[in-house]
Amino acid sequence: MKTLLLVLLLQSLPFQSPEVRLTERLDNLQTANPQDAAPLVDEILALWAISGSDTIDLLMDRGETAMAAENAEIAARMFDHVTRLEPEYAEGWLRAAQIAFAQQDWSYALEALNRTLEIEPRRFDAYFLLGSTLEAADRPEAALEAYQEALAIYPAYELAGRGAARIRARLTGRAL
Repeated sequence: MKTLLLVLLLQSLPFQSPEVRLTERLDNLQTANPQDAAPLVDEILALWAISGSDTIDLLMDRGETAMAAENAEIAARMFDHVTRLEPEYAEGWLRAAQIAFAQQDWSYALEALNRTLEIEPRRFDAYFLLGSTLEAADRPEAALEAYQEALAIYPAYELAGRGAARIRARLTGRAL
């Protein structure tokens, strides 16, 4: 009986395209407290991960597996294939940036993050990684801006909040 009610309820709901769902979830993220934000973030990240291509999905899976195994060379190669085959897929660029960050290749990390944000300017996770990259490259003012951009999209983003607070404290210390 519960299954029948669920099916009837789902049938009565209007279909939402992934882009409409993404926009709605990002809008809801603006006012969500940290507890309510967690499932929204999970869904947003899942929507961003949709490539629409079995080949890209396979390469992304292999890259993620290589990252988890701390094999940066294979992960970088997989994500390079992704960005070459599907240059408009922001997720591939973000993953390439993560590998470059881990290898302290600030130049490529920044290039890949800029490309990510050109494709999807609402990527709060890309802004956070941009802030981390700029902070590691000793560009605190630019890092603070990136963290603030992440927080403008996702105000309850704890990592970005801590990054911004850390940079503000550092910059305040300089001013004194």
